[in-house]
Amino acid sequence: MSNKKTMVWRHKISYAQNAKLKSYFFNSKEQGMAILAIVGILLSVVTFTTIITSQNVQQYYAIQKIRQDTKSANAIVKKHLKDVVMALRTQSVSTVLNTLNKPFLSTTVHTESLEGVEQQPLTQYEVSISHNAENIKIKANFLRYPALLRLPTAAQLFSWDSQVTHRLFNRSVANLSAVFFPNSVTATSCHSLVDATVYWINGDCVLTQSDLTHTSSLAPVLIIVVDGNLTINANTHFFGLIVMLSTNASIQTLDLAHSSSIEGAFVSNTQLQSQIDGLLTPSVQVLKALQADTEIAKIIPVPGTWYDAY
Repeated sequence: MSNKKTMVWRHKISYAQNAKLKSYFFNSKEQGMAILAIVGILLSVVTFTTIITSQNVQQYYAIQKIRQDTKSANAIVKKHLKDVVMALRTQSVSTVLNTLNKPFLSTTVHTESLEGVEQQPLTQYEVSISHNAENIKIKANFLRYPALLRLPTAAQLFSWDSQVTHRLFNRSVANLSAVFFPNSVTATSCHSLVDATVYWINGDCVLTQSDLTHTSSLAPVLIIVVDGNLTINANTHFFGLIVMLSTNASIQTLDLAHSSSIEGAFVSNTQLQSQIDGLLTPSVQVLKALQADTEIAKIIPVPGTWYDAY
């Protein structure tokens, strides 16, 4: 009897233990499922955050690329504008547009001929450039004018004037240099000069017939002799303007040989020792042809005309 009771109690204990174990495992399963659900939610949040972050990064780089492309295109347009304007200083509009044509840029140039003081030849350009792939457009006006701002007066022709450079170039002698003249040739003598329109000679200049074969009344030249003597040999004919400048106390000389000539003008900022056996012929026409030569032209932007469109 005792053994039966013991067996019953053992059965009851086993049943209770089983029930407890079942409850434990059931609760553990529920907790595990809850944890898995939480982990799933966290993974979803992380995945969502990663996707959003990735999209933001992609958008950032896309925006940066657009900005960089726009900046690059803007730099290309501005450089092209500079190239066009510099070329317009000495070339015709048609030549510039054909030479500097770029398929991804549209360039238009409108011109207007003007006249300054004392019939000074001026040209105004309206230059517009747009990028075909970007919404970029630049427009600005420029003025082309001669480096020889004014022609020598009757009193200055074949004479001297301490302020002559102010009158001709709006520069003092101290502030005037070869760089003021575009495409000028700088040398220390006039021996074997290359063909040009403007010569800046530091020192003595001896001109011969072979040095001036490229010049004429329709194609005059400008020669500036600084701190040197000028000699024009026999049978040598000069067309244009000669300016002799002294920056020190030394005395300069002008020697114009027999059967040689100067047609145009000769001026100096100081008195000279001269030996004139040839011809000095004033010519306004020659000087005007020199003034209108694009090789001595300068070009500047017109203030207030710049326009950027994006």
